[in-house]
Amino acid sequence: MAQPDLLRDILDETVEALGLRDRLRAFRALLHWEEVVGKTVAAAAQPEALKEGKVFVAVKSNAWIQELRFQQQTILQRLNEYVGAPLFTELVFRVKPRSRRTRSVEAQNPEPVIAEPQIDEASIARLHALTEPISDAEVRARITETVVAYHRLLQIRRQQGWQECSHCGCLHPGGESVCPFCRGELV
Repeated sequence: MAQPDLLRDILDETVEALGLRDRLRAFRALLHWEEVVGKTVAAAAQPEALKEGKVFVAVKSNAWIQELRFQQQTILQRLNEYVGAPLFTELVFRVKPRSRRTRSVEAQNPEPVIAEPQIDEASIARLHALTEPISDAEVRARITETVVAYHRLLQIRRQQGWQECSHCGCLHPGGESVCPFCRGELV
């Protein structure tokens, strides 16, 4: 069995060869949005998408958009400091208020509890079959772990109410049947 450092090196080389390093760093910063922007801003605005350095941010009101425009340079600076490189160039804000139904549910249960998803035997077999052609056992094992983790993430997002786009099939938050990309809002 290989040392963890060897696997880390292999994954690092693979990420680098595929040109994904900056994209992964950018997404990691957006996953830690509240830590970067603070609880108050995070309660009013959430990143929805990232495209070529632009972060598309859903904001709960026009008043918050005005406030965030004043803070835009500070937020971009904090995001870039978080990743250690100038990966973020612009914030694009749009109002996306939560529905009354969503707010009343949140008032009743402010901290949604997400159950750890269980993966059935058939799904595990299917996920393992995806990585079966990889000849290096250590790389195959690591990629299989990643594929299984991604499958769990999709299940969690479904628990949180994310829906599949009727056009492209990707999961997206919100009550619309077509994702923002397919609607042409995030071009």
